[in-house]
This record gives sequence, structure tokens and C-alpha cells, in this order.
Amino acid sequence: MKIDIEQCRENDKIKDLISKSGLPIKYIKILNRISDTIYINSINYNVSIDKNIIKLLLISSKPENKNGVYNTISLTNILYRIKELELNNNELKTICKTINNMLEVQMELQNL
Repeated sequence: MKIDIEQCRENDKIKDLISKSGLPIKYIKILNRISDTIYINSINYNVSIDKNIIKLLLISSKPENKNGVYNTISLTNILYRIKELELNNNELKTICKTINNMLEVQMELQNL
């Protein structure tokens, strides 16, 4: 996934990308909630959407802006929110993995 730092700093650009993804409204709303949570918790991030796979690349915590360096409380809040959404939406399956010391949250929307 290409990292666009300018996009990471502007939540509106990411929300625009999400709204133009072609996903059903339900999932756009879910992604916007996650996006708000990430932004409120001061994490630089990027989003990639390919059909039914959504990748959220959590890059770094602000203000340090060092790839792979996160504030633990912020990261916990984000992961808790994702877990909560996954529990309430059975068709949403999530895995996390590290890529170049950054955290990628991969969400698969099943039954689209």
C-alpha cells in the first residue's frame, strides 16, 4: 500500500475515499466510525479498499510521526472499537499484521 502522508493528515480525504468506494452504505458508515476513532486517537493512517477487502494501515502516533511508534492507549482504543464493530457485524472478519513495523488491520466483508 502506498503511503500518502498528506492523506494521512487529513481525515476528510480518507472519508472521501471511503464514500467513493462503491461499498454498501452500511459498510461506509462502519468505516467512517473507525476512521473517526483513528483520527480522534491521533494516529496517522491510510486506507485501501479493494472489492471486499479493506486495509487500514496504522502508521504512527502524532506528534512523533515515526513509522511504527504508537501511543498504547490510542492503539488500544482503536482495536477495541474495531473488535466492537466486528462483534456487532458477523459478516465482518478482521486480522491484524505488521508490515515494515506498522500495523495493518485487514477487514474482509463477507457475503457482499
